[in-house]
Amino acid sequence: MITKEIIDHIEGEASIHFDMKDEKVDFATVCFPHFRGMEKILQGKNALDALVITPRVCGICGHAHLMATVRAIEDAYKNAGKAIQLSQKAQNIREFTLVMEIIQNHFKWLYLTIIPELAKLTSSTRLQTPLKGAFASQIATKALAIFAGQWPHSSYMIPGGITSDPTHMELIKAKSFIEELVTFFEKETAGTSLETVLAYESCKDFNKLDSDISELEKNLIALGMQKKGFAYDRFINIGEHSFTNPSKLLQTKGHAVHLKYIDTEDSYSPEEKSYAKNALYNNKYYETGPLSRLMAQRIPLIKNIHRRFQDSAYSRIMARVFEIPYLLKHSLKLLNEIQIDEISCAKVQDISKITASGIGIVEAPRGPLIHKIEIENGIIKEYKIITPTQWNIGSGTKEKPMPAQKAMQTLSKEEALFVFRGFDVCSVCTTH
Repeated sequence: MITKEIIDHIEGEASIHFDMKDEKVDFATVCFPHFRGMEKILQGKNALDALVITPRVCGICGHAHLMATVRAIEDAYKNAGKAIQLSQKAQNIREFTLVMEIIQNHFKWLYLTIIPELAKLTSSTRLQTPLKGAFASQIATKALAIFAGQWPHSSYMIPGGITSDPTHMELIKAKSFIEELVTFFEKETAGTSLETVLAYESCKDFNKLDSDISELEKNLIALGMQKKGFAYDRFINIGEHSFTNPSKLLQTKGHAVHLKYIDTEDSYSPEEKSYAKNALYNNKYYETGPLSRLMAQRIPLIKNIHRRFQDSAYSRIMARVFEIPYLLKHSLKLLNEIQIDEISCAKVQDISKITASGIGIVEAPRGPLIHKIEIENGIIKEYKIITPTQWNIGSGTKEKPMPAQKAMQTLSKEEALFVFRGFDVCSVCTTH
C-alpha cells in the first residue's frame, strides 16, 4: 500500500510516498513539487546580478549561495586570464559569515526540528525548547550582520573581496556576540564548557552531562537510532574551506575528489511531479553534511561514533550537533586573524570584458553547494545549481535508492520521518 505524507518541520515543503510492507517502509519516493526557476531567471542577466538573485534561493543559507556565486564569477575571471587575488582579511570575513550561517542553521534544526520531533517519539518532558533555537540563531545572525549588513539575502561579497570595512570596535562587537553564543551553548546546550566538549573522544562522555545534548543522546539511544537509518557509509566533501577539506570517504578511507565525476540525473518520482534532480559522483550516491565534514577532519569523537555506529541516524544527528562547538571555536580564530589595515576588495576588470565559464563550490550547512556560470561579454549565458539536498535526498529507484531513501527502509513510518529530518532537508534550495 502506498501512502503520501506532506513533510513539515523542514525548510520548504516535501512529500514522501511510502510503500509499506508489514507496517515497515519497503520503499519511499521523495517529491519536491514547487518549481521556482532561479536558473531560468538568471539567463540573460548581467553576471553581477547573480550576486543579488542567488542569495534569494533560500532564506536559511543565502550566504552560502552568495559565496558560491562570487566564487563562480571569480573562477570565470581566472579562466579568462584575469585571476583575482583576495586579501586574507576578505577571505576570513567571508568564511566567518558562512560559519555563522551554518551555526544558526544547526541551532534552528536542533531546537525547532529534531528535538520537537524526538519529543513526539519519546515520553521525555524535557524536550520542549524551541525558543532556545530562535535565541541562539539570532545571536549568530547579529555577528554575521556586522560584516554583511543584513541577513538573509546579503550581497556584500563581490568579485575581488567584500564591501564591508570593519573597525576595531566592530571586531570587538563580533567577538562579544561569539562569546555570548559560547556561553549559551555551554549553559543550555552542552551543560559543560566548550573546551570540555571539544576534548571528548567517546560518545560515552555525553553520559556525564545533564543538558540538552545528553537528553538528546539518551533519547536517540532509547529509540535505537544507533541501529537505524543506515545509508551507504560513503561521504563526499567538495568545498575548500579552513574548517574542512575536499575528500571522498568510503567508510573511513579518504580519496581525492575530481569535479569531472559530478553529475545530475532526473529523480524517480512516479506518484507525483518532482522538480528536484539527483546528484551523483562517478554514478554513485554519496552522503554530505557535518558527518562527512568531520569525518574528513578525523575528529576523535566523530571517529569513535562512526566506529561504533557507522552512518546511523544517531551518528548523523550527533555529528551535526558537535559541529556547533567545533565551528564556534573556529569562528573566534577567524576573527582574531583579521588585520583591519588590509584591503577589503581588490580592483577587477569590468565584467563586460569577461567571456568564460566558472564554478563556485561552498560547504553549506547541509553539504556541498555548487554554482556553475557561463558568461559571454558579462552576460549570463547559462547558470546551474547543485544543492546539498540533491546529494542526500533526491529520489532514486528501489534498486538504487538515494541515501535518505535507503536510510528509511525497514523502519516504521514515524521512525522513517524522523530519520528523514535528520538529514536537514531543504526543499526551496532543491527546486531552484
